[in-house]
Amino acid sequence: MKDISLNTWIDESLPKFELLGKHVAFIVENLLQQNGIDYLSVSYRTKTKEGVIEKIGRKNYKNPIEELTDISGVRVILYLESDIGKVSDVIKSTFNIDFKNSVDNEGRLSSDKVGYRSVHYVCDIGEKRNALKEYEYISGLTCEIQVRTMLQHAWAELTHDRNYKLGTNLPLQIQRKINLFSGMLEIADEGFSEIVNSIEEYKESIRNNDLEQLFSQEINSINLFKFVQEITKDIGLNLEPVKDWGGSTTKDVIDELKYSELDDFKLIADAIPDNYVEVCNEYFPENNIYGFLRDIMLIKNFDGLSRKEPLNWALVGDEDGEEADKAREYYSHFMPEDEAMRLVRTFAVND
Repeated sequence: MKDISLNTWIDESLPKFELLGKHVAFIVENLLQQNGIDYLSVSYRTKTKEGVIEKIGRKNYKNPIEELTDISGVRVILYLESDIGKVSDVIKSTFNIDFKNSVDNEGRLSSDKVGYRSVHYVCDIGEKRNALKEYEYISGLTCEIQVRTMLQHAWAELTHDRNYKLGTNLPLQIQRKINLFSGMLEIADEGFSEIVNSIEEYKESIRNNDLEQLFSQEINSINLFKFVQEITKDIGLNLEPVKDWGGSTTKDVIDELKYSELDDFKLIADAIPDNYVEVCNEYFPENNIYGFLRDIMLIKNFDGLSRKEPLNWALVGDEDGEEADKAREYYSHFMPEDEAMRLVRTFAVND
């Protein structure tokens, strides 16, 4: 191919490849969301003209228009190694895959190798989209979709890409370290997937547990959520959903239960006042799991709870304001009025 025709082709094609990457990244991200697959990021990039020419020279391509498969690239970074197969299935069912130039999940590494791992699919936008007029501009062009976990991505950035620039003939002691730590990351990647699977298996094992079965279990973040579901259903209380259960606030609540001497499911159940649902619905109908558990702690043993330091929450802002008056009136349904006044004062911001 003459230089002038290659230059012309590159100049005319790069805007198309840029649009191709943008479209494919958008499609992939939508599909991940539709299939409920968690991911860290979906991004795309298009090689510069200088990058295209450099690769043609480095790879000594004889027919670069046919041999260049990654001018446009999409990168999918996942949290879990076990999700790579799911994403691969989504990609293969959506796009036309050039398997000859792709590296799938089964062929990433031979059994005696450790190191850089990543799934690469060379593809076009798929038969259905190729037939649509709005995709006519990029029809027939191929891009590379790369699927990695966070750890694989970090390792590739630190070693593979840098190793690539330095050359592959590294000193033996350095190459051995690369292989050693790469193997450790591979084990960690698989370990994270195993942990998530174990959590899902545990959730499934207690899915049908009733209160009596939960009473015999030690409190953790998973069965505490299940317990609250069961006890509120039992007493007829509706709680607003929360999106962050299992995080730092959940850990704080479990620690607070110990200070309140409610580190047992049976104790929590027995501490719920008979009139709690009626009063809660009247004063705080939009309560959630955090408010419910802290309510029971405050009613049962607010002195014990007050000994936990630091508390990163307060019941009211100003102990003399309307908010405090409402709280005192609320808690006076469960304890003497003077105790309700002391409770509100203890857990006010300006205490």
